[in-house]
Amino acid sequence: MSIKRIVMVKRKQGLTPDQFREGYENSHSRIAVELFGHLWLEYRRNYLTSGYSFEPGSGDGTGGPEEIGFDAVSEFVLRDAAALEEMGRIALANHDRIKEDEARWFEQTRCWLVGCETVVEDLHPTA
Repeated sequence: MSIKRIVMVKRKQGLTPDQFREGYENSHSRIAVELFGHLWLEYRRNYLTSGYSFEPGSGDGTGGPEEIGFDAVSEFVLRDAAALEEMGRIALANHDRIKEDEARWFEQTRCWLVGCETVVEDLHPTA
């Protein structure tokens, strides 16, 4: 059974969204793929552009990463629990390298890695 993790990150203060994306794409995600790519079935990075609160009258629908609190939401799917354990071992062995790169691009205290259970809706069921 596969395991999904979601990573929500806030860009480091002083970086523009473009600078942040450039750094995430060309530095941090490359380290992640190098270290963990062989364990992952999927890897996505979603850069937030705009959004709105569900609260009626809360705004004009132009809220963005500043209001939302995150600049990107990444997802990765691992094969199984053994792959997750191996990822932990690799992360521990490369702790300094990972943290140094994170410090270049992320407000580390405002970043989260969370587990999740995914439910996929069958939008086209057969009769």
